[in-house]
Amino acid sequence: MYNSRETSAFESQRIQVNSTCTSRLLRLGESAVFIGGVPYFQAFSAVELPWKRSVVAGSLRLLTDRDASTMQFVDAGVTTLVEAPRDILERGLRSEQVVNHAGASQATFFRKFRTKSEFIEAVITSLTESTLHSADKVKQTVRAQLVANDDALRPTVTTLVKEAFDAIVNDASTARSLLSHIFAGSHRRTSTALENEYRRRDELVSAAYEALFEKTDATLRRPFTTKTFAVTVNAVIDGFRIRSRTDSRSVSPDIMSDALLAILGAVVDTSGLHQHLDDVVSPIDQPAETRPLPRDPRAAFLAAARSEFGKRGYFMTQINDIADTAAVPRAAANKLFPTKPHILVAALQSRVDSLRETVADDILIGLGDVAIIENFLLRCAQLASDETEFMDALLVAVALDTYGEPESLLSLKEKLNIPSIIAPIVQRGQDNGVLSTISAPMDIAAGITNTLLLRCFTRRADSPADNAAFVGAMLLNGLAHP
Repeated sequence: MYNSRETSAFESQRIQVNSTCTSRLLRLGESAVFIGGVPYFQAFSAVELPWKRSVVAGSLRLLTDRDASTMQFVDAGVTTLVEAPRDILERGLRSEQVVNHAGASQATFFRKFRTKSEFIEAVITSLTESTLHSADKVKQTVRAQLVANDDALRPTVTTLVKEAFDAIVNDASTARSLLSHIFAGSHRRTSTALENEYRRRDELVSAAYEALFEKTDATLRRPFTTKTFAVTVNAVIDGFRIRSRTDSRSVSPDIMSDALLAILGAVVDTSGLHQHLDDVVSPIDQPAETRPLPRDPRAAFLAAARSEFGKRGYFMTQINDIADTAAVPRAAANKLFPTKPHILVAALQSRVDSLRETVADDILIGLGDVAIIENFLLRCAQLASDETEFMDALLVAVALDTYGEPESLLSLKEKLNIPSIIAPIVQRGQDNGVLSTISAPMDIAAGITNTLLLRCFTRRADSPADNAAFVGAMLLNGLAHP
């Protein structure tokens, strides 16, 4: 919604103008405005001059007949105020400062601005100038991100926020916005310009909302309307902008996108039931609904765990959340599965045992070492495909168990030791001269297994057979020509 051009070097000079003036210059120290304890003084100069001409008329002339040198003086005035606010409070804003900063002459200054008051009016007016995208451009951008993210809401919103974040929290545009609000109290044209800008920004939020949900039957939960929804979103964005000026470490694209997603989750109704906001808020004050215990709590819990791991990833998934989803009491769930590694073992143990049995069967029927390894690769790839959520979690958990602090006394590498299934075959192949002896059998078995699982992890669109064939050809046949 914000045009990134606002962050150009030209705009970045317009920062924190600690002053305000409407129809004339006020004597230094006459008045001051405080926002959050920060003074924005209304004194531009200690010198009172007899203004006889119409400042507003002169300002309108400058707006419609503005050339490069005029803008040079305006920008120099803003920059002068920014670079030495204390000096301005002590001695006032002097035209010679502006002239020196602009690299021009007093004569040129007064040819462009018939009075100093006319110059200040131009500075004030310039603070409300901004470049916003059109509603059509916003819709086009949102639709493109939806396509890129397979119509998934979270990654779409997250990407949109990340792309616009620097422009949103840019110091120059934020300072100009704050100063515009200060001037608006006594400057009607600034007030009108701000009202118009808010209307445009509300239109852009509405356009983004329409593009996000145009493929659904989404409505806004009453009493929200398109207007009040847009006002709310812009208010949240403005809050982040202001906070970022003095506490940038607390404001990030992630927290901003999470806040917007929280608003969407509360306000947007995709159920088709024409809900009210109270339908979402009321359950917060009510005790959780008691659901009957599943007939098979373990199976229900593992089914919920698959969903949670797939949606949130290993680290963000919590056992209590799984228990709530499965309608299994938390106390019972923690007895069945004290840690997340216990969940992975329960979910994958039977499949790993089956993989071990198939290798034993291949040995029993007399298959060769290379053929057994090829079969192992195919079955392991199929396991990774069938149990994607749990196998993804397993890779993360094993890495944590290996290089970080183990999550529990339960060792996944011992309970779900997939490389150990093929290690005896590697040993036999080495003894028979079929396989290389470049390393110990267990190291080679681990290399084969890890390479396959990484391939499956990064090439989900490829079939298990294709992934197994690729890894088998690379590791068993080698890369060099014979």
